[in-house]
Amino acid sequence: MLIGVLTYNIPHRKTYDTLCLLKARGYKDVIVFGTSLHYKKRFKPLYEHRPQLINQIFSIEEFCKNLNYKYKLIDSFLEIDLKEDTRILVCGAGLLPDSFVKKYKVINSHPGYIPEVRGLDSLKWAIILKKKIGVTTHLIGDEVDAGYIIEQKEVPIYENDTFHALSQRVYETEICMLVDAIEKSDGNLIYKSGENTEVHTRMQKEIEVELLQKFEEIKIKSIGERND
Repeated sequence: MLIGVLTYNIPHRKTYDTLCLLKARGYKDVIVFGTSLHYKKRFKPLYEHRPQLINQIFSIEEFCKNLNYKYKLIDSFLEIDLKEDTRILVCGAGLLPDSFVKKYKVINSHPGYIPEVRGLDSLKWAIILKKKIGVTTHLIGDEVDAGYIIEQKEVPIYENDTFHALSQRVYETEICMLVDAIEKSDGNLIYKSGENTEVHTRMQKEIEVELLQKFEEIKIKSIGERND
């Protein structure tokens, strides 16, 4: 089975970890499509919750070559022409054309429990709003962070957890579930609509300032429920 990976044409942590796991799982027929990053991150959160790339990788093309994976730089996703049974994993991408997501099984791994938490900064919003902490893999469709669900997992909070320890565990679950979804996407999928649920934007700092306090509150509640 051919696996396509969408990413940016720059070193990128989620892409790095996903490709490493694909290689470890024995996937050989992989092609990576790099697109230009059209924006520069200017927002600086109070609390980082996504790991940064610290490895000395000078280009995604070189990294793919070392893994013996194909790499192609593209200007548009409409340039991609593969067999329709190809599984496409999203590691980094902007808006995808409707024709593209209808042609392929395009798989996203979302660090939130769909449809309870959608959009950006999902882990943070789940903590603030006291929603389930978890990860969802789903097929990309017409709605943002909604649609046909492949798998959902709650991520537990432990007694000695910090916010950043939980963040790392959510991220690692996200990577594992993205690769797992290649085989699981052929199962019986359940559609979950995003209707009547909010798509969140970046968390404002006046809300984010309460994050660690809210985290301690849900940690105490979570531990108490397990001990009952």
